[in-house]
Amino acid sequence: MKKPKLLELDIVRGVAIAAVLLIHGTANATVELSPNSRSQTFYETVNQLSYFPVQLFILLSGLVLFYRYTERWTFKTLADFYRKRLQYIVVPYLIWSFGYYLFYKWLDPNIPVTVSIREFAGLLLWGEAGYHLYFMTLIIQFYILFPLLQSLAVWLKPFGKYLWLFGVAFQAVFSVYLYVTQSAVPHGDRLFVTYFALFCIGGSIGLNYERFSAWLNRNIWWVTAAAASVGFIGVLFRASAKFGMLSIPFTYQIHFHLYPVLIFASMAWIGKHLLNTRPRLAAALSSFGAAAFGIYFSHPMLQSLWYKYAYMPPGSLAYHLTLFSCVLLMFVLPWTIVHVLKRMKHSWVLFGK
Repeated sequence: MKKPKLLELDIVRGVAIAAVLLIHGTANATVELSPNSRSQTFYETVNQLSYFPVQLFILLSGLVLFYRYTERWTFKTLADFYRKRLQYIVVPYLIWSFGYYLFYKWLDPNIPVTVSIREFAGLLLWGEAGYHLYFMTLIIQFYILFPLLQSLAVWLKPFGKYLWLFGVAFQAVFSVYLYVTQSAVPHGDRLFVTYFALFCIGGSIGLNYERFSAWLNRNIWWVTAAAASVGFIGVLFRASAKFGMLSIPFTYQIHFHLYPVLIFASMAWIGKHLLNTRPRLAAALSSFGAAAFGIYFSHPMLQSLWYKYAYMPPGSLAYHLTLFSCVLLMFVLPWTIVHVLKRMKHSWVLFGK
């Protein structure tokens, strides 16, 4: 029996993709404006408070996959699982990667617009055709890994019951190893080992979503307060680092994982509440969240064009107006384009499904 769709998750996706737009929209201002000025402090605060979407999307992926496939996991399901990921994830990734490969060459008048299959293939492995495409190489790793974890969860009940604990333990051991050896993992920001605990936490929530929702109903007030508090603690971490203050070991890793989990819990409850009490607002937010994949792919192209033709000197009023206008356009235009084009029969080649 097919499980009902968790409608509130589209609202959570909407929050996550909005945070992506805010991060990218404020990134230039954090380095172009005078250090420690009020304007730069404002943009850095917005940027830091928005620093959770990649982790949240990984958590959501784990949640949805384990929620959807747990009770109907067979070899036939496995084949269908991979077919859908190839069709709706890999194909759009290849098309958008090639588009950005040509786009950034066209954008720079000093680079000839030529095509090298070897050069393009080299960019695909780590998602380097566009600065945002690394997420695709990351999520594909989890799609490859998921069938193994799902099979273990089905065949070994204790593993499924304590999936979140397994993920946290793995992440803790990995973090301690890096700290003790003082080593760094090449391409660590786009390897599954950096986000493994979040995927497993999402998987545990997906396996026990009704119980999780009941617990959340009883604890929403302190969870929401904790999400806001941890968010602003992250702002303080970033501010203190600018002045050379040393942080306690593993504080960054704890914040990196805890903040998106709390954001998810808060937004999942708020999303369900809006569905019951503010259906029109919920519909708009759900539409934005449903378009998240297309917005993610397309918004950097719009942003790059905007800054090429509408750039203003940092610090001026026109600079701030230009920045705000760019952020507003990134919220509205890609959403509109995706909403319109998704009505077309073969829109999945660009925006998945």
